[in-house]
Amino acid sequence: MLTPEYMKQVVDQYLAAINDGDMQAVMTIYADGAAVEDPAGTEPKRGDDILQFYTNAFAGGAKVELTGPVRLSAKAAAFPFRAEINQEGGQILVVEVIDIFEFNPDGKVIRMTAHFGPANVTVRNA
Repeated sequence: MLTPEYMKQVVDQYLAAINDGDMQAVMTIYADGAAVEDPAGTEPKRGDDILQFYTNAFAGGAKVELTGPVRLSAKAAAFPFRAEINQEGGQILVVEVIDIFEFNPDGKVIRMTAHFGPANVTVRNA
């Protein structure tokens, strides 16, 4: 059974794995057949495409941190966070995002949607 503590732990694990640059650890939260929409509304990535997406997105390194509390329901966790992603040329892409994890009964993420748009993305110098 999913508990609020367990779902919060998965969110923390996800953010820590990104900060550590460990995309294989990111993959451990996902169920077989999971779908990732990043950003929400785009074609879902599945299987090996999820790992490739994360590897490409955070290739230069990233720092992510919660910007508010994790919101939990029976089978989902929504959490606001800021991602600071290193870009070539010394710039940092700053994305204010809300991710939503939907969990299966085994406690794995079956669907992730990332909610942000152009107004939530800025670039700054390092």
